[in-house]
Amino acid sequence: MDLERAFERRSWLLPLVLGILTVIFLRPVVIPPEAGEVLKGNDYQALFYPLHQYIRQTLQSGELPLWNPHQFIGHPIIGNPHAALFYPATWFMWLVGVERGMGLSLVVHAFLGAWGMARLARSFNATWIGSLLAGVIYGMSGWTGARLYVGHYNLFVVYGLIPWMMVAYRHALARGTWQSTLPGMAVTGAALLAGYPPLVLFAGLALVTLWLYHLAQAYALPDTQIADLLRAGWYAGRLLLLIVVGGIVLGAALVIPTLQLTGLSVRSQTDLSFANSYALPPAQYIDLVLPGFFGSPNGKPFYWGAEFFEEYTAYVGLLPLLAIPLVLRLRRPENWYFAGLVAFGLALSAGIEGALLPLLVWWVPGYSSFRVPARGLMFVVIGAAGLTALLVSALQCSTPDVRRRLLRPALRVWLPVGVVIALIGAVALAAWYAASIGNADQSQRLFTASGSVAAAGLILLGVWLVLWLWTDRDPKSARFALLATVALVTLDAWHVSMPLITVTHVPELPRWAGARINVPLGPDSRVLAPGHFDNIASVTGHLDVVGYDPLPISSYILLSEASDPGDPTALINTLVGVKYLMVTQPYNKPNFDLIGIAEGGIYYRRNDPFPRAWFAKSFSVELDDATVRQKIAQGKEANLTMAYLDRPLDCTTSDAGTASITEYRPNDISIKTAGPGGLMILTDQYYPGWQAQIDGQPAPIYRADTAFRAVCVPPGDHTVQFEFRPAALYIGMAISALGWLAVIIASIAALFRPRNMKNA
Repeated sequence: MDLERAFERRSWLLPLVLGILTVIFLRPVVIPPEAGEVLKGNDYQALFYPLHQYIRQTLQSGELPLWNPHQFIGHPIIGNPHAALFYPATWFMWLVGVERGMGLSLVVHAFLGAWGMARLARSFNATWIGSLLAGVIYGMSGWTGARLYVGHYNLFVVYGLIPWMMVAYRHALARGTWQSTLPGMAVTGAALLAGYPPLVLFAGLALVTLWLYHLAQAYALPDTQIADLLRAGWYAGRLLLLIVVGGIVLGAALVIPTLQLTGLSVRSQTDLSFANSYALPPAQYIDLVLPGFFGSPNGKPFYWGAEFFEEYTAYVGLLPLLAIPLVLRLRRPENWYFAGLVAFGLALSAGIEGALLPLLVWWVPGYSSFRVPARGLMFVVIGAAGLTALLVSALQCSTPDVRRRLLRPALRVWLPVGVVIALIGAVALAAWYAASIGNADQSQRLFTASGSVAAAGLILLGVWLVLWLWTDRDPKSARFALLATVALVTLDAWHVSMPLITVTHVPELPRWAGARINVPLGPDSRVLAPGHFDNIASVTGHLDVVGYDPLPISSYILLSEASDPGDPTALINTLVGVKYLMVTQPYNKPNFDLIGIAEGGIYYRRNDPFPRAWFAKSFSVELDDATVRQKIAQGKEANLTMAYLDRPLDCTTSDAGTASITEYRPNDISIKTAGPGGLMILTDQYYPGWQAQIDGQPAPIYRADTAFRAVCVPPGDHTVQFEFRPAALYIGMAISALGWLAVIIASIAALFRPRNMKNA
């Protein structure tokens, strides 16, 4: 066909067209209606924007972004995968600004995902147009729109790289040399550095499915023996192992610090029930066929489905869904592979009910620390995209008679029945809506469901028309059918995903805008804002004792839960030195003075705050953290003079000394002490990598009250310095740097070797 031949003659047309479609799809992000507008996603606004804005501000101030003192009582940046310090797109944000840089990064990775999926389809012998549609489905359908809706930045970045990991492994399988694994190593290392480990693990599962497919191909060969299968499995497994190990080496700069943080976070002790959190509810399967059945979270009518809409949305279009049974009629191995991915994704998304999740939790180390099995719908998207490409390819390469035989069940039975059911269902729901007009909530739900079913019926009519065109004997009809297929698949994917993508100005929550005016900054100015879940304090510069992160350090979280963390007078908030309170309702306690009122909040200062650095009157050694928390919860006022250490210490005790913080930077803290000395405690997070010096001489840091830092200070005037110099970062950076250097050198050598051999 003319269109196919145009793409075949000019291979650059495929990425060009996908690039144009991506820009159209993400137009509000590429060219916002108003300057300064960014993606309106909850996680973007609460987590990613504050985090990367803090990193950029830290760099501009001449500091390295290793530690963030503005959330919880300190939290590492270097081990936080969301920071993605060593991923090039993050560097781009530092240069052009977070708002613009993050938006452009999303556009680039949407394009990379679409192009990578198209390349993957091509590796399975799909036509150029079929591959184009595979890219559209992967990069621009409901799953993509849902991620952009909520602002899952890192997840989306890794999502854009996953098809390239699969393409690279296919390339290695075709070539069979260790040099051919270099692209796979590079893209796997980049995916790890991009900062979303759960999806990288899903990508690893996708590579395993390719290994199984390679094994199945070997089994299908005539006269295959067990020895042949073992050789095929070893051949493909060796290449996969090289890619995975090489990728881990390249990503070590993030992997090693993240493993350290994860081991100390609340995710260190998880189980199957945690991993099953947010599995796909049975009712939400409806959304895979009838998008909008439960409403829309972006406006009217309201959304009334299961909580966390974004986790259960993966609409790929009705023609791609129809491609599943149609393509399987051809009985080709590549068709069964992509159909297997659909089945695998549905089973994984169901959580425990799908039977795969328990196996992964039992057999894959660390898998239980990941949750949201519903993200397995990603495999459904890949499978549907591949099947659509193969269906269109089969239609393009077949005669009209073959097309008729292939499409006969759909044209004569499936589609007519589907249209009739959709229209009857829409009318029935509309009648029910009319009868329930007195019940506003129920009537609105019925109206929404009726509209969704009716829309599905209209799309099915369009699918029927497109497939009918494919059966016409006139060659012109085939050309029209191909164009109509491209238009239908694209518009069907867009009509669900596009409305989810909205932009807005980065809002500084009114409570924090008022804090800029009413709450001073400083090392002794910790604030508590009960009920909020964001990291805006990282932008305003306040020291917030809470935060929003999936990997908070468990020692502090468990200690805070020993009392009410939302009560400013609770034990934990007293211990960490909360001095300012930000609330939306008046707070009448005698030890809190009103200091300001703004549009977003009411601000109080505690007139008897506990010092941020202090000397303990006595201490006790207790190795069991649970026992320490129990004693602290029962100790009440005694906790302000008593400390519990994690190991023995020979140190005189006295609470007569003084400690004043003279310098408080992200990675360095200086404290002046005077008096008889003793055990000095700084109520900042204890974490590996912090080092202490007293007057320039190294001093050991002890863990006090399960979460704080403590040093033994001799009598007299001294300067105590804390410095964050994490060994995990330096080791990881060294491994990554050597790994990338080796890959670059090996890649250059591989490029020149064939040319040299030819010249010889």
